[in-house]
Amino acid sequence: MEYIHAKRARGVGKQYGYNNNGRPAAGGNSRQRAERGEFDFDVINGFKLKEVEFKTPGKKTRVARREEFKTQVRPAFLKYVAAHYEKELRAMGISDKGLESMRGGRSVNGYNVHHKLPIHGGGTNDFKNLIIMPIPPHDELHHDVIDPQLKGKDLAAGIKIKLPWSDDMVWKRPAQSRQKLNTVAAAAALKRRER
Repeated sequence: MEYIHAKRARGVGKQYGYNNNGRPAAGGNSRQRAERGEFDFDVINGFKLKEVEFKTPGKKTRVARREEFKTQVRPAFLKYVAAHYEKELRAMGISDKGLESMRGGRSVNGYNVHHKLPIHGGGTNDFKNLIIMPIPPHDELHHDVIDPQLKGKDLAAGIKIKLPWSDDMVWKRPAQSRQKLNTVAAAAALKRRER
């Protein structure tokens, strides 16, 4: 097999943590920075980043909480939000058929009941730790923020991570998917939108 060296176009490789000279860029790529809990945003998909203790409980506890969630908590939560947040659910895109499913304690395709602090991080099944949201922004919270910070860490001992957090039970589509709250004005604007 013959090795052919091709010169890279300028800027190619930045996403892999290299500058135009082919040397590692200062600070590494965004995935490496995320592993260190460094992000270019303070808000993702309407969730503010909040520092929390992430500590994995024992297997018996995790299994019991997951089983309780599947059999009791998720159906009860879906019934509760269908009864109390119909306007917000419709704004999120849930149809009449979806609302009927939720009233029966059943999930709606394309949506997920998300544990804000995951069970494997010590999260509980309390309603205040749950939010219903579409799958794509849910997956971004995990893949872009939570999962990189957990990579290769001893979670049984506990670590501090930046966790996407919302006090809501029903997700609200934000004006911007990612925001940097680097000014007092930006923080005030976000607070006004949350009302």
